[in-house]
Amino acid sequence: MGTTLKTFDGRGAACQPLPSRGTIFGQSEGMRRLWQVAEKVAGASVPILIVGEKGTGKEVFARFIHSCSPGSNAPFLKWSLPVPDGRPSDEFGFRLEPEGLGEHEEAGGNGNSRRRLCTLFVDEASELEPERQLELLQLIQGSRSLISSDGNSIPVSLQVIATSTRDLEQEAAAGNFRADLFSALSAVTLRLPPLRERREDIPQLADYFWRIYSERFGRQPVPPDSHVVERLQQHRWPGNVRELENVMKRYVVLGADGINGTGPADQAQRTFAFAPSSGRSVSLKQVSREAAQALERKIILRTLQETQWNRRRTARALNISYRALLYKIKAAGLLPAESKIGARHRELLKTSDTAA
Repeated sequence: MGTTLKTFDGRGAACQPLPSRGTIFGQSEGMRRLWQVAEKVAGASVPILIVGEKGTGKEVFARFIHSCSPGSNAPFLKWSLPVPDGRPSDEFGFRLEPEGLGEHEEAGGNGNSRRRLCTLFVDEASELEPERQLELLQLIQGSRSLISSDGNSIPVSLQVIATSTRDLEQEAAAGNFRADLFSALSAVTLRLPPLRERREDIPQLADYFWRIYSERFGRQPVPPDSHVVERLQQHRWPGNVRELENVMKRYVVLGADGINGTGPADQAQRTFAFAPSSGRSVSLKQVSREAAQALERKIILRTLQETQWNRRRTARALNISYRALLYKIKAAGLLPAESKIGARHRELLKTSDTAA
């Protein structure tokens, strides 16, 4: 039996349904070339490295590759990076239930043994500690076995897909990343362009997020018109597709107010509005944080009002945990100042939350 590998969480990732292929790759020439390459390498079972700025959709791209692979119906597993404070890392093993893979097997090299086929997704490989880098290298090379929750060894054929926002070649040259692991991971390297380099894809992406969150929030907002789309295409999108998703989420909730600050004119107005007239310095980070908190408070309050202050329904509508919502409500001072309710009504709120 091989060595037990201690650094994985083998639960299948709880992922939202993938967007359509047309939505993921859009109309830009660079993305269309990536589409062609991705379909070719999906069935090759070679390690793949996806590089790109934060928010460019690297995990979605990895899931698309998984969907095109021979093991598309098998689990899409995610490497578990953080370890809870105060608990040794060797308490965390790769736990993959045998019944979860029973239908996704492939014949071994001798025709008798069978190996489970699945995809292992390693997000931001550059952040792996040295010992984890070694374990991943050994896993790729096949010198370590995986174990199930009952302690039995399960041989698995893995399609390893890793992502990085950093240049791993430079990191390896600087001694911050194993050169042999970089060589193994970069058998195929795919570079996702930032959203500012694929502006022709923004209308389709915006429409996709508008439809998704309209359905999720149970709303029927006005579709983004040509004026809205033009403002979206003029924005630089430092947060890439993830930022666009958040903007469209706000648009669904707030309408036109949700896209304020996405055009060049809006950015200039905010610059002048926050510029200190007395010559004193101003913290751009603080200003941005306060603006984001104010908008978040507005969205939460409006959703609470529409759900009649049912916090569980509000949490589901905003796609956050109930506990996170309670924290945000308290931090924003929404209770009791905004609701103007007494202790008896708060008890009724708790009962309503439980019933929901």
